[in-house]
Amino acid sequence: MCLHVGAKTTLFALILLSVSCRKEAYITDQSISPQQEVIHAGDHHELHQFFFSPLHNPSYLTDTIWMQVDGDMITGRTPYLMNRKSLIPSFETKAVSVVVNGMKQESGNTPHDFTEPVTYRTIGYNGALKDYKVKLINFTGLPVIKIDTKNGAGIDSKDIYVDANISVDGAGSYDDFAGEMKIKGRGNYTWTLPKKPYKMKFNNKTALFGEGEDKEWVLLANHADRSQLRTSAAFYLGQLSALDWTPDAHFAELFLNGVYQGTYQLCEGIKAGESRVNIPKDGYLLEVDQEHRMEPGDVYFKTAKMLVNIKEPALVQNDTKYNYVTQYLADAEGALFGADFKNPANGYAKYLDVPSFIDWYLVNEITKNNDAVFYSSCYMNLTPKGKLKMGPIWDFDIAFGNTTVNGNDSPDGFWVNQSPWMSRLFEDPAFAKQVAARFRHFKSNEAALISYIETNAVKLKWSAIENNNKWQTLYAGIWPNENIVVSYNDEVIKLKTWFTARMAWLDKEFATF
Repeated sequence: MCLHVGAKTTLFALILLSVSCRKEAYITDQSISPQQEVIHAGDHHELHQFFFSPLHNPSYLTDTIWMQVDGDMITGRTPYLMNRKSLIPSFETKAVSVVVNGMKQESGNTPHDFTEPVTYRTIGYNGALKDYKVKLINFTGLPVIKIDTKNGAGIDSKDIYVDANISVDGAGSYDDFAGEMKIKGRGNYTWTLPKKPYKMKFNNKTALFGEGEDKEWVLLANHADRSQLRTSAAFYLGQLSALDWTPDAHFAELFLNGVYQGTYQLCEGIKAGESRVNIPKDGYLLEVDQEHRMEPGDVYFKTAKMLVNIKEPALVQNDTKYNYVTQYLADAEGALFGADFKNPANGYAKYLDVPSFIDWYLVNEITKNNDAVFYSSCYMNLTPKGKLKMGPIWDFDIAFGNTTVNGNDSPDGFWVNQSPWMSRLFEDPAFAKQVAARFRHFKSNEAALISYIETNAVKLKWSAIENNNKWQTLYAGIWPNENIVVSYNDEVIKLKTWFTARMAWLDKEFATF
């Protein structure tokens, strides 16, 4: 059959139109077969890559941030602390369309606020939908504390406060905060380390990270603890105990005068107060310590067995309150080391709050806390007409096997019961049996503590990298811990393994009491 040229042209156009219509039907026809959807789902219904390029974000980035696509989650982090309110992402997909809140998104062109997770929706050829939650972590994902001292002054003293401004970014977990405060150094051996601990003081009582209001707060450096988890783990045990109060602490990144200082713990300091050691106004906060650690202005006294520093209130030697405290401790020690010390009416139980001594002992013995042999940071509190209580607990950076001295790297062996008062208490079989029975409570929570360590290790996975970039703690020995090269994950495994072995050893030993 012959056709006129014009007719041929018309026929060719009709064929092209027919093919085009069939192609369009493939993209939008809702009646596409399930088999066809399966065939094309992997190619045409997913985000294959998601990233932030410096080409489209020149004001923020110098290198590309590659995000990880895992199922319906897309995650990644910024290489440094930065503003995420107007970032332009790039993505690769064969989906018909990509939208956020119904608005079409163009790769490398549509900005978004990534301060909070953003949901991207892909629309497939058959109209099927898939949602992706994009979470861009800022730096390490932890809250950020920025402290700027007046005129950029250095913080080089444990005695002299420096005026400063503070701002806290709660990273979506806690309220943001900004204000004025003062800051100085703190600690003894820890103050000599490269990464310094600090003490902050506000003019008015302030609440940070959801804790009770107080003027004084502590920034723990945890420089000697490569896991950075030991203090938190010990405080977790303290919160499982019946002690009146255990400090709470929260991980955060610290910047001083614009310079990154590493991962710290914002911690409630030990002091008398409604939201801290809640003793009445006529009560006393005491610390067993060493004479060479005393500072000008400290008021302390010695018993036959130890030195006791009266932390609060501020007293004058030989005044009425001072004499009351010194006499009470002398009487308590006299009863404890007297011939009739087991007598429940006239022995040590007359002066000591025994349950607090047992729980304080167990937390420190479980962790094999090197300094808890009544050497330092062993706190007590006393209320007139009440008994002497142990607590709160404190200072666990060289606990949980994190030391090579005194054999405390081994999970075996008793340690804290060698301290003067504790060793005497264990000479009373009734006390020893109470300790063994109470241990069962902590043993029953062993798995919970392991889970707590694992959960916090995940939270610290990025901060461990940045903190190590700053201080190189993972690949260098820090006295008194082992001089070995470890990854952060290795250090966490070491902590969990040590704790499990410790609980097994104690369980076996206490069963014989």
